[in-house]
Amino acid sequence: MKASYALPAEPSLEELRSLRHLHRTVDELLEESLKLRESLDQTFERCLPRIVELTGARAIALTTRNEELAEQTWMEGPWGERHPSLLIQEPNGVRRLEDGTLVSQALDVVGTRVGAIGLLFAGDHTDAVESARLARMLETVAELLDTVLCLVHTASEKHQLVLQCNQHLSNPVFEVGMDQAVLALAQRVRLPGFALLYRDAVRPQVLHYRTWRHGHLEYESTERPGPHLERLIQKHGSELLHRVDGSLRQLFGQARGRTSEVVLISGASGNEHLGKLVLWSDEGFSSYTMEIVRLLASGLSQRLLDYNRERIHLSQFFRSSTIDELLRDPAYAQYLRPQDQEVGILFADINGFTRICEQGFDSPKSIGRFVDEWSARVVDSIWECGGVFDKMVGDCVIGLFGPPFFETSRVQRAEAVMRAALEIQKYTASLSAREEVMELCKRVALPGLGVAIGVNLAHTNCGLFGPNRQYTAFSTGMNQTARLQALGGFRETLLMESAREALSLSQEPWVQALNFGPLTETPVKNVGQPLRYFKLT
Repeated sequence: MKASYALPAEPSLEELRSLRHLHRTVDELLEESLKLRESLDQTFERCLPRIVELTGARAIALTTRNEELAEQTWMEGPWGERHPSLLIQEPNGVRRLEDGTLVSQALDVVGTRVGAIGLLFAGDHTDAVESARLARMLETVAELLDTVLCLVHTASEKHQLVLQCNQHLSNPVFEVGMDQAVLALAQRVRLPGFALLYRDAVRPQVLHYRTWRHGHLEYESTERPGPHLERLIQKHGSELLHRVDGSLRQLFGQARGRTSEVVLISGASGNEHLGKLVLWSDEGFSSYTMEIVRLLASGLSQRLLDYNRERIHLSQFFRSSTIDELLRDPAYAQYLRPQDQEVGILFADINGFTRICEQGFDSPKSIGRFVDEWSARVVDSIWECGGVFDKMVGDCVIGLFGPPFFETSRVQRAEAVMRAALEIQKYTASLSAREEVMELCKRVALPGLGVAIGVNLAHTNCGLFGPNRQYTAFSTGMNQTARLQALGGFRETLLMESAREALSLSQEPWVQALNFGPLTETPVKNVGQPLRYFKLT
């Protein structure tokens, strides 16, 4: 550290020896503190008394930021009634102070002021020769402290930056948190080009990405796609996370410069690549920058694991676009809490399934494969029509229409559940044209593959329930729909009176073209009143 004022007199040989001794002694004290990894409190407790002794000062004070980057003052010796932290601030230099002389100067770390240091001497030492001598002693001590303060402040700033980035990453909206973390990072270190590529939690072969220029979002995979990245993903797919052949070197459109990649590793399997961070700069990266980025990558890996777990959990019930919409809202949990709402309800069950299982398949494995294929397409139909997959009970698929946002009207919910019923009937019937299904139906004496569907519009209490947090609904209406579906015959769709009334208000041509039989009443077990329903003809 250089003094910010002129030193008018040249030191004598004796003074040079004294300064050398001061330098060597303080250096050894600081080296011992560094070796023992002492705190600043311990370091200054070791050094300050010795500095007072060696310089002949009455007192010493030093104000700087501690390990938590909070300002703190350390002192040794009597300072009188005034606190030394005020006395050693600007102006720098030597000045008379009551019955003594104060010499002070600023402390800086890599050109940034981080505090001040001062020595208080008894008597008047303000003449040119004495002022220069005191200033040289203080400068010698300050220069030695530079190493200690640089190490402490660099480590503290690094720690604070990582904490800040991790705090941003904890944002419930992953993308917003990532944008904030990158901006915070770019404000401290040079990041001309920065990118994140990561796997889709539900579709591992799909890659998402976000790229930033100088900390600000440039491209992202859903609404602002980057042409170069799109071409790379189309060519290499998820293999980009494993490739080390420089495929991403041209990511930021630069022919020259240095590109570094940091892989995000899954903590579950130990070698599965969750994603990758890519950095670009025409000047390269300091070890400080790379260490920060690796620490960020560690926190980001955990955040991605948590984010993926949430997406995988929600993917049991909601389609991908609904999950995206949910997770973009920091308060998305409000949509998943149990709430009383009128919803469209669908129960779909394969006709003659018990007979098919007992007489049509040669093993439970074959049954499982059949149900797996059929139910996957049925759930897709529910999602495509805006519904939520509640659960599967045996071969019966249950769908809810309206959750999780409840932005549609009761007529729209009735339309959605009816559209899904038509799609499921059409798909299931189409399977009968497959040779293996024809053979299956012949063996069990069925005219083809079909489903019985029950449709209702009823008030429920729906949301996440139970230890596994399953999205489902509870109400008399759910029970009625289950009983209604059980009444359905081969390829029949039955609608409760409430759903039929809502559809009668629809302006959709396809709904108006539907034909229904007469209102029917049927008493059923465990339901107080007879079911009132219509059959789609």
